[in-house]
Amino acid sequence: MRRTRRRRRGVYISPVFILLCVLAAAFLAGGLLFHRAGSGSASAPPSGGSVGSVGVREHVERADCVLTELGVEALYTGELILVNNWTLYHFPEEQPLECVFDGKSASYYVRDKEVYLAPEALEALNALMDAFQDQGGSKTVNVVAGYRTKDFQQHLLDQSAELNGEDHAQRFVAQPGGSEHHTGLVVDFSLLFEDGSSAEYEGIGEYAWINQNCQNFGWIVRYDTDKEHLTAIADEPWHFRYVGVPHATVMAEKGLCLEEYIDYLKQFPYDGPHLTVDCAEGSYEIWYCAGTAAWLPDDEAYTVSGNNVDGLVVTRRME
Repeated sequence: MRRTRRRRRGVYISPVFILLCVLAAAFLAGGLLFHRAGSGSASAPPSGGSVGSVGVREHVERADCVLTELGVEALYTGELILVNNWTLYHFPEEQPLECVFDGKSASYYVRDKEVYLAPEALEALNALMDAFQDQGGSKTVNVVAGYRTKDFQQHLLDQSAELNGEDHAQRFVAQPGGSEHHTGLVVDFSLLFEDGSSAEYEGIGEYAWINQNCQNFGWIVRYDTDKEHLTAIADEPWHFRYVGVPHATVMAEKGLCLEEYIDYLKQFPYDGPHLTVDCAEGSYEIWYCAGTAAWLPDDEAYTVSGNNVDGLVVTRRME
């Protein structure tokens, strides 16, 4: 790199002017990181495991944030709702869902036309599986489960207990109302080969790329052996949960399951330090609001999600 001279052809260049030019260049370069508002799936995020940078930002009072009452139903909706056997899902009267068969890309299979997902989860699934195929992955992943009703979850629990015993059913099958599949934000993978044979998805071999990079597309591997004492569900490398890119990035970097992450976010209230994350989609600022009222920015560059427990999480795209 050539050094910048202070004098050239008899003209003096001020050091202050040079400093301002450097700062302006850095600002413009940083602006290239911002693709779009929101916290959905990235269209072409980088691969190779976790790419995020997580930090804490000292709170700065925002004049454009307004305390807004969202109602009790807001606690039970959004990408971050926690659902397990002791934090039951609140079934809404209507739940927007999309048939995976009708909306999927060509990079993976789906069991049949009865598999449904929330639209944002389906978009993120397409991005993840397209990226897997683009980097050399085979078209063998088969989505065998998505949204489930409460009655169907009861059927699966009874069936597992009958075939494998009560203990096995309790470890691997959630109670009705306690299944993440009720949210429409979950998929289970299997493998389907050209000769018609199938196999269990274990997230190893070529498929390890999916488990190691899914956070760049907003997905997490929900259940792990090391977290069974918190989730009450044994290791399931085939079970993926959509939470959005910023949150999946933080969870992957810090090794947190969703139960831990919900508690972790409570140390970032609106009137205190905020969590920041640089991820595949850009830079975000995250804060927690207890109860049913949240401090919301006066723009559209944010999302808000309940945690299904006691508060709301605001995720704002940083300018």
